This record gives sequence, C-alpha cells and structure tokens, in this order.
Amino acid sequence: MISDLGDSDLAGCAALYAETFSAPPWNESWSVPDAVQRLADLLATPRAYGVSIFDGELLGFALGNLERVGAEDHFCLREMCVRPGRRREGLGTALLDGLAARLPGVRQWYLLTARDSGAAAFYERNGFRPAQRIGVFVRP
Repeated sequence: MISDLGDSDLAGCAALYAETFSAPPWNESWSVPDAVQRLADLLATPRAYGVSIFDGELLGFALGNLERVGAEDHFCLREMCVRPGRRREGLGTALLDGLAARLPGVRQWYLLTARDSGAAAFYERNGFRPAQRIGVFVRP
C-alpha cells in the first residue's frame, strides 16, 4: 500500500537506503546514521513530497521536492529505492505513480542517475528521457 512518507518512517527508510546504495552497482559508503541525516534533510526541504510502500515490511520509498521555475512547479526526485529481491515487481512504478497522484498539474519532473544503468533504463521505461541541453558538472 502506498502511503505518505513522514518522520516516523525515517529509521526504516534509512536502513533500506544504506543497504541499497552500499551494495552493487552503487557501492557507496552509507551508514544508517548518515542515511537518516540525508533523508531527514530532504524531508525538511520546503515542499517535499515522499511516498513509501509497505507489505508487512518497508518495500521502497521515493522522495523529492517541488521547485518553482518561472510560472510552473517542477518536481525533483531526489531519492528512490526498492528493497533488493523485490525489484522488477512494479513497486518502483507504483512509487512514481503514488507521487504523481500527490502532484497534480506538475508537468516537469527531473532526477539525477548514472547513465547506462539499470536505474536509467527503469526511468526511461517510466517516461523520463535524458536531458539534451543540461549537463552535470562536478568540482572535486
């Protein structure tokens, strides 16, 4: 069942986040306390929206925020993950649909993800496309 994400969900979401992004293909170094801090910061962002899906346990969540661009609101999907072993069951699509239902009228969404990844293919199957005019620049 899709439900709104709140502060009471942080511990479970942080554990899932650390498990997910510390494993392949991401192999990032996440502790649960660090994940709690990241997700708490994102939830505290003005106009943040998040959803989770439970079926006896937390199966996944998605979180982002609205940003004003000219006369429109755009949605930045900041984090999303689905429990390993439960991927490719439609849960990620259900999370995106749950967010979309809470964001009527928002036509433009964007996110950052690794190119040529399973995540990129998932987002493309769900209507996203690579940006043509925007690049991401990093500074060490």
